[in-house]
Amino acid sequence: MTVRPRAPLICCVALAILASCASRKPAADLNGEESVLPTSLPGMSIPLDVREFEVVPAENGARGVFIKLSRLPSGVTHRLESGPTRIVLDIAGPTGTESAEEVFPANDSLVTHIHLARQMGSLQIVLDLDTAEAPTYDVLPMADWVMVRIKPAGAPRPWTHRAS
Repeated sequence: MTVRPRAPLICCVALAILASCASRKPAADLNGEESVLPTSLPGMSIPLDVREFEVVPAENGARGVFIKLSRLPSGVTHRLESGPTRIVLDIAGPTGTESAEEVFPANDSLVTHIHLARQMGSLQIVLDLDTAEAPTYDVLPMADWVMVRIKPAGAPRPWTHRAS
């Protein structure tokens, strides 16, 4: 086996040449030249809104509510209210304008209506549920959409079983 002492030396020289070719001109001294950095990230100037939603029935009476947003939200919080039973989602992000509440039919036996209200800095979505008992639910934000998984009240958990 032969050791090539020139290989590390050649690498060091190549790095020195590359470093000397790099511009040392600060951004303030560009004198009208275009910056290589984008002024904003794509899609971040779009106001937060709901593009579409769908309620999908699953096994054992469970539901999946899929809410497609116009952009990535800043955050998602949620709570369950009773009298009437509803799931409230507060999705943070620039909405552009405020608007009065809009109500859309969900065309489902459990999720009856979807309410949408735009406030400065947040979008509120309310899922009206046709049940007296509070169901178990999960809210899963995934990029520019939010999924709400609703399990019917009293549904058995898949990992529970009776001892014999």
